[in-house]
Amino acid sequence: MKQLRRRLLNVFLLCGLLPQPLLALELTVVHSGVWPPYSDEGLPQQGLAIDLVTTALQRAGHQPVVRVDSLERILEGGKIGVYDVFATPWYSDDRNQYLAFSEPYLESRIRFIKRKDKKLEFNNLGDLKGVMIGVVKDYAYDETFNESRDLIKISERNLIQNLLKLTQNRLDLTLDDELVLQYEINQYMPNSMQELQMLPKPLAVRGVHIGVSRENPAHAQIVADFDKAIAAMKQDGSYAKIVAKHKAYIEKPAP
Repeated sequence: MKQLRRRLLNVFLLCGLLPQPLLALELTVVHSGVWPPYSDEGLPQQGLAIDLVTTALQRAGHQPVVRVDSLERILEGGKIGVYDVFATPWYSDDRNQYLAFSEPYLESRIRFIKRKDKKLEFNNLGDLKGVMIGVVKDYAYDETFNESRDLIKISERNLIQNLLKLTQNRLDLTLDDELVLQYEINQYMPNSMQELQMLPKPLAVRGVHIGVSRENPAHAQIVADFDKAIAAMKQDGSYAKIVAKHKAYIEKPAP
């Protein structure tokens, strides 16, 4: 039935027969569910990013239906049109072949974190030579950082393992998105918060977009609707209220 509706929509769009108000669509919005505090089924409104995306799409008149799947299946689903909207992708030229990207609606700031008693600075990658850095296997931090062979990078399966090793003085640094770092420490290691310190300069700042499957015949309109709704939310203060609500949750230590 969904494929039939899409074929009819495509015909109407090509013929110019579909008036603007009838472009309201039921959209399958998908995320991987493993990027708290941005997206996670266990968080309020499934996380900061999902709250912003669904609110913006609703304000644009669409009906988002949220699903969770693995990253591999999400990307494959975007290629063949199984999913309409990927809620949290970073842009790449390869993904742009099959996803139509919105303007960034959030920034992901990748920052290093250290023990407060360690005298370390980061201005460029040359400052990190000889420093033991905990990384998560296959995480796309930054292209230059990932490809550098001059750095000591020690791989673990997840951020918590790296944070534990950092508190035990078995690493000099680890890194992740700044909100992810704050959330993970508050949730799982609240007693360590006073021992750790993020370095001020980010390694990278990456935009978080929505990516709409180019198999959806209305992909350009959906992106335009979303961008317009986010701009309106920033103008009327509702965007800031959603961000503040989630940041308050992020900063609250686990009981």
